[in-house]
Amino acid sequence: MRRTALLLLLVLLGAVAGCGSSVADRDGPAPVRATTAPPTPFCAALETSLQATAPLANRTGVPAEELTNAVDAARRANTELVDTAPANLRADVERYVAALDLQLQALLDNGGDTVALRGDAALTSAVNTPETVAAGQRVQTYVQDTCTPTDP
Repeated sequence: MRRTALLLLLVLLGAVAGCGSSVADRDGPAPVRATTAPPTPFCAALETSLQATAPLANRTGVPAEELTNAVDAARRANTELVDTAPANLRADVERYVAALDLQLQALLDNGGDTVALRGDAALTSAVNTPETVAAGQRVQTYVQDTCTPTDP
């Protein structure tokens, strides 16, 4: 995984880092990633989660007929993320995944309308609690230290 994968993670973590962003705040295709094997099962699960969430993060969203399947895939990947989290990070990852799940549910509830997701003040407030922000920062630090090699 290269530095570009970290940038995608930071977009996704923005929701739990107090930026008010969401899985709906990313434009463009997913970055091309190196084929180097991730250093830990958690890092591999993170890559899977990023890939599963990426289609939902585009401002254009996914076609309505694919929305439920895309959200289900993201939820399965996020469950793997929790299952492979190191013991000392598990509670933070659970909080991060819970925040993502709130966003995924909001996407479903709004038929994939990413504009509605970004404009939902209650959702933004629920996702940006001080505890969630702190958990997101700890997950981000772990990912930077463990999952993201320095680009050559």
